[in-house]
Amino acid sequence: MTYAGGPQFPEPTGPVPPQAGMPGPAQPPAAAPKKSKRRQKIVLTVFLILVAAVLALVWAATRSNGENAQAGNCVTESGDNYVKIVDCGAPEATLKVVARVEDKTRIEAQISACTPYPDADQVFWQGKEGETGVVLCLAKTGK
Repeated sequence: MTYAGGPQFPEPTGPVPPQAGMPGPAQPPAAAPKKSKRRQKIVLTVFLILVAAVLALVWAATRSNGENAQAGNCVTESGDNYVKIVDCGAPEATLKVVARVEDKTRIEAQISACTPYPDADQVFWQGKEGETGVVLCLAKTGK
């Protein structure tokens, strides 16, 4: 269509972009990202709490294992080839750790690991067969 005396514009062939001050086509409201971030934080917090709880349970279950004993700790024999750390004032504290020797095979533990410790009456070795492990040189507490 042609107009006399004014600017001429081509006929629109596609969608017309919204003009300033003119409302454009209705768009759906944007999704609220706050809920998503909040949910992620909650899930992460719960996950971290669960991991901490599992680690605490593992620590509590293994802290009295004989392989964790240090010189000066008292232990008691608990089953075949197993010792458990106990309080030195407890009646079951029948052995005291005189020394702890690292990286010894079972044979080295039986032959010479505790030789430098004349107070040691017994030897306790903890490790995997054919590999090195920990040796506890033990003395009787007199209980």
